[in-house]
Amino acid sequence: MSRWLCGLALMLLLVAMAGCGGDAKEERQIWENVKLADIAPRPADKPPRAEFYATVRMEVREIDLPADKLDQLDELWRMLSAKPIYMSSYNAFAGNSFRVKFGRMEMWNDIQKLLAGADGQMAGTTVLPVANNDSMDLPIVDLPIGRPIRFVGNDLSSQTVNVGPGSLVLRIRAESVPWARGVRKIIAYPTYMPAARSAIPELGAVIRRHEFYFAPAAFAAQMGSGDLLVLGPDTYTGEQTTLGGLLFNRPQGCLFLTPGGGKPPGYRPCVRIYILVCTGTSD
Repeated sequence: MSRWLCGLALMLLLVAMAGCGGDAKEERQIWENVKLADIAPRPADKPPRAEFYATVRMEVREIDLPADKLDQLDELWRMLSAKPIYMSSYNAFAGNSFRVKFGRMEMWNDIQKLLAGADGQMAGTTVLPVANNDSMDLPIVDLPIGRPIRFVGNDLSSQTVNVGPGSLVLRIRAESVPWARGVRKIIAYPTYMPAARSAIPELGAVIRRHEFYFAPAAFAAQMGSGDLLVLGPDTYTGEQTTLGGLLFNRPQGCLFLTPGGGKPPGYRPCVRIYILVCTGTSD
C-alpha cells in the first residue's frame, strides 16, 4: 500500500510541475508563436480571419529631429524599458540600426520635453484601428523606381533585396492575448509593397506575393491602453540605401523653425522618430 501511495504522489507531482511549466513557456513564446505564414500575404482562396469587432486603436506620432541632435536622446532611451519587447534577433535588429523601447503615456510630458530640448517637432499623427488577427500599414517612403535595399539578416549576414517601384511601410499587426482582456500582442515589421494594385482577387494575390517583409527588423510587445513604443535609429549616417536609412534618415532635410533662439529657421538633415501609442481596445 505504501509503495502504491508513493507512486501516486510522484505522478501528481509530475503533473503539477508540467502545469506550472506550461504557463511560463507560453509567456516566453509570445514572439515565436507568430509564424511566417501569419504575416505573409494570404492567397486569394483564404479569406482573412480578422475579428472585426475586436480591435485595438493605435496612434503613431512621427517626430522629426535634427540629425546632429540625435545623441541628445540618450536620456530618453534610459527612461524607457526594453524588457517587454521581443524580436527574432536582437543583434540583427541592432545591426539594422533599429532601436525600440517601451513606456507609458504617464511619461509623455517628460518625453516631449526631451524631444523639444533636441529641437524635435511633430511631423504628423496617424490613427490605425487594427482588428484582431489583421494588420494596417503606416506609409514610410515611396519608391518611385526599382532599387536594391540592403539589410542585416537574422544570421547577421549582409543581405540585399532588389525591389521594383512601390513603397516601404511599417506593417502593424494585432493578435489577441487569451489570458488578458484589454491587451493585444502588437507586432510591427517593415514591408515592401509593389506599386501595382488590383481589385481582382486572383491578380491581387499574385501582386501580394511580391511583397517583402523584413523579419530581422520586426518587433513585438503586449500593449494595453496607455502603453507606447518609441522606435528610432541608433545612429545617423545620411544614406538611404539600407533598410534603416530608408526608415529613419531624411538627408534632404526638414524645415526646423527652432523658436526661442539657436539656429535660424531652415532645412537641416533630420531623422524621424516613431511613437506607437495604444489609445484603446475593444473586446
